[in-house]
Amino acid sequence: MVTPVPRRIRVAVDRLAPAPDARLLEVGPGPGVAMALICRELTDGHITGLDRSATAIARAEKRLASYLEVGRADLQHRDLAGFHGDGRTFDQVFAIDVNVFWTDPAHAEVARLRDLVADDGVVHLFADPPDGAADRLAAARAAGALASAGFTVVTEVVDGVVCVTGRPGPARP
Repeated sequence: MVTPVPRRIRVAVDRLAPAPDARLLEVGPGPGVAMALICRELTDGHITGLDRSATAIARAEKRLASYLEVGRADLQHRDLAGFHGDGRTFDQVFAIDVNVFWTDPAHAEVARLRDLVADDGVVHLFADPPDGAADRLAAARAAGALASAGFTVVTEVVDGVVCVTGRPGPARP
């Protein structure tokens, strides 16, 4: 029996709709469900997954084995604040239910996002929280963190999933 894709992941992947040659970064891919769906859409593109959990990386490696083998995906066991990539920027960076963006100011993390995303790229932070005032506060916190790093921010709710989208503002001096 095939396990259905969770709503938050379906919404995120639909929102991303990557070009076949896109470069993407997922922060906190967990077992790699979103990465696997995205890999199916990439022909010349690439996706990198960063996770602080060795267990999550091991699970994602199993799910993504064929994509890792052909070089369409890679996984790195590390946190975002310490990640510098390979010097190339990403077209899209996203995170699904990664607490650091929703519960903390995440200043170091959003500063890295600004350095990692292309000037014409986009950052999406997705969360599938329970309803209530605390959700609005968490979304405002995530939006504020992105704005403080120079992103122009839009917050939307799509099928119950909160999506905070940031686009880099004018180039920094």
